[in-house]
This record gives sequence, C-alpha cells and structure tokens, in this order.
Amino acid sequence: METKNKIIGYLLLIVGIAVIFWGIYASYNIFMAKKESPKVFSYNSEGVVHLDNKNENIDDTITTNIDKSKLIDQNYLKSLEEEQKAQLEETLKNQIGEQIKKIIPEEFILKLLNLSSWSLFVFILIFAGGKISGLGIKLMKD
Repeated sequence: METKNKIIGYLLLIVGIAVIFWGIYASYNIFMAKKESPKVFSYNSEGVVHLDNKNENIDDTITTNIDKSKLIDQNYLKSLEEEQKAQLEETLKNQIGEQIKKIIPEEFILKLLNLSSWSLFVFILIFAGGKISGLGIKLMKD
C-alpha cells in the first residue's frame, strides 16, 4: 500500500510540474510573439456602428424646427431648449467616441482583453499544478 501511494505521489508530482511548465512555456511563446493568444474576445465588424459625421460641425447637426408663433409660450421654449440640449449632448457624445477610437483602436482593446484572460487562465493553471504537486508530495511522505 505504501509503494502504491508513493507511485501515485510521484505521478501527481510529475503531472503538477508538467502543468506548471506547460503554462509557463505557452505564456512565453505568446508574450514573445511566437504564438498568438487565444481569441476569447472578438468583435463582428457587421455589428459595429460606424459614425460618418466626421466633417460636421456642432452647429450643423443641431437643427430644430421652430414655430415662431409659439415663442411666447414658456413651456414651448423649455421643451425647445431641452431638445437642443439633447441634440448637443448626442453630438458631443459621438465626437468624443470618435476621438477615443482614434486614440485607442479597437484591436488594442481586444488584444489587451485576450492577454488578460490568458494570464488569468495561466494563473489558475499554475495554482492547480501547485495543488496537484502538493498532493503528490503528501502521498509520498505517508
């Protein structure tokens, strides 16, 4: 029984170390650009909305039909002001989104997310390999 435990212990130790070294070797290949990281995150270009108002000014995009006969009504003026604010906010939001796309391309964000998910996976592998090796060492001691 004791030799059986030692054999299983050595086997678990070898498996645990193999898991750890495989994770490190695969990470080395990915971070040295010999292999590409697994594609956990991706995007479909058909589902991405592209904005085509790059050459428009804010003044050109805010157009509201004003009924001059209702300019005396305070409620009409308030609703008109709120509508213009909403249009201005939407235009600014679009322009800020375009500037962010210029600064940080979508591909960079996807690569960062894929590398982060790979790093998390390798951390789990190393942790699991350590636990498996620890079980093997305990079996060898008993």
